[in-house]
Amino acid sequence: MINKFKAWHVDLIEKVQKITGLSNYQIIWISFAEGLIIGFLIGYFI
Repeated sequence: MINKFKAWHVDLIEKVQKITGLSNYQIIWISFAEGLIIGFLIGYFI
């Protein structure tokens, strides 16, 4: 089941990259920034 989820996630990321034209590096930075924002929001409200 984990492998199926991982394959789905990789396919989804590749589709988003093709649509937006973002590189792997840009996707990584966006994910990092998103994690920081969500982390700060959770920390602020809890």
